[in-house]
Amino acid sequence: MTEIVARTARLTLRTEAEGDQAVWRAHMNDERVMARLGGPRTPAAIAEAFAQRAENWARHGFTFLMLERSEDGLLIGQCGLSLIESPHAPPQMRGAMQIGWLLRADCWGQGYALEAARAMRDMAFARHGAAVLYAQTSRNNPASWRLIGKLGMTRRADLDYVDPDHAAENNPAMVHEQTRAGWRAQTEGKAP
Repeated sequence: MTEIVARTARLTLRTEAEGDQAVWRAHMNDERVMARLGGPRTPAAIAEAFAQRAENWARHGFTFLMLERSEDGLLIGQCGLSLIESPHAPPQMRGAMQIGWLLRADCWGQGYALEAARAMRDMAFARHGAAVLYAQTSRNNPASWRLIGKLGMTRRADLDYVDPDHAAENNPAMVHEQTRAGWRAQTEGKAP
């Protein structure tokens, strides 16, 4: 059963609905969208990723959520929270919460990712009590750097690491963080 987790001015953040995987394969599983994530995936790998999202939701109460444009119900991507599980990440990051997003190419540059990421960042601290929230990107993804900066996250070059699960051009993983205190200072006077 689909659950609506949050709403923003233009988006509904929700769990999977019937038909999402087909839309995903048609619009998110292309070279441009998946360029920094290892390239397009097989239908079996996509199904596995969707199953993992559902498992994370059931286990932790957070996951990468589907982004649906409210005005027309169009599935435009995902944004969410997960635990850092990579054995290559620095020890202090393993098991901590991270934020991430992915949008279909025809929706880039319209502010949807930032809108969704702000909602998920606020949820990480307000609902899930995160002490720190991490974001990871690569040097060849300047759009991601800009969004991370708009979230108010701080660059942590001392935590950068090489992840052999990603192509050389996407290494090292560039790490950013926001602490709970930093989030409070940034959002003080605003409803979380």
